[in-house]
Amino acid sequence: MNEPLGKRGHGLEDRRPGPRPRPLMALSGLPHQVVARKQVRAARWNWAPGGSLAIAIDSRAVHRDFVSSAPVLGFGRYLGTPLQRLEVAGLVLTESTYAPDVVLPLHRHRHAGFRLTLEGGFTDVLEGRARECPPRSVAFQEPEVAHEQRISGRLTRTFNVDFSESVWRSRYPLVSRLDSRRELASARLFSLTARLYQEFRRGDDLAALAIEGLALELLAEAVRATMPPKVSAPPAWLARVRELLDTVRGPPPTLAQLAREAGVSPTQLGRGFRQFFLCTPADHLRRSRLERASRALRETARPLSVIALEAGYCDQSHMTREFSRRLHLTPAEYRRLLAGRSFRPTG
Repeated sequence: MNEPLGKRGHGLEDRRPGPRPRPLMALSGLPHQVVARKQVRAARWNWAPGGSLAIAIDSRAVHRDFVSSAPVLGFGRYLGTPLQRLEVAGLVLTESTYAPDVVLPLHRHRHAGFRLTLEGGFTDVLEGRARECPPRSVAFQEPEVAHEQRISGRLTRTFNVDFSESVWRSRYPLVSRLDSRRELASARLFSLTARLYQEFRRGDDLAALAIEGLALELLAEAVRATMPPKVSAPPAWLARVRELLDTVRGPPPTLAQLAREAGVSPTQLGRGFRQFFLCTPADHLRRSRLERASRALRETARPLSVIALEAGYCDQSHMTREFSRRLHLTPAEYRRLLAGRSFRPTG
């Protein structure tokens, strides 16, 4: 099953003449080194008191600041040996190889992207969860999320598609549904990524046009793949809770209050939200606020302070922190970037 791509007629095999390049162990200048898998002991991830993320390694607690200090890779940069690179229409497409039996230490990517495993394979460890990435699998990489990768016992080759910050922001809040912790099991997703790779290798005068269109299709299909099945409708009590969250302005309700409103236990409420909406109630509330605020910033000239309160934030500072955390932009910067010149901001 997990054979290298290209053996079933997809045209994704590596046909470059001559010997394959010797894989690099890491990009130069990074503070960490790639080490052999057998030299790395397993890490256990725990939630520390107060909700902060911590890691237990050899019985020593290493706190969230360790994760936040993980090196950040720039646009189209990956740990490994780059074989080919192409920049087009706010995208960077790269092909990389990785030596067998190595561990790529904790790192982050500044930009969002997708990764197709062409041959070999690896284990992606994100927030303590291990996800297998065999040949023909497609994985989404969320920006600024730290993860570690453990390469299999064979030479591994990947095709990577990175989106620039401006392209990604222009598709927000639609792309906010994507989560790198979720597996993307979609035959069409693989087909689109494989076609992107073929255009990437073809490199003729029409490749740029084809790549731009396929990348947008890939993004749409990835969002569809994360949505609950249409045949499965949430129960009435769960839909009622979601509607209630969409009307919240000011301090949010507690999980216990929401559960009482729905007539279920807090555990059942949390489980139902994850099953049908693929997020927690808190995640949904944050997304709902951000969607309302971003729409108002694009379509109105209302002051930022008014938009913040109408969207459900405590104040303008609260909205600014959330925009900076999710979009790496302030509300004013977001408005200037996407609203054009149809009005002059007054906030």
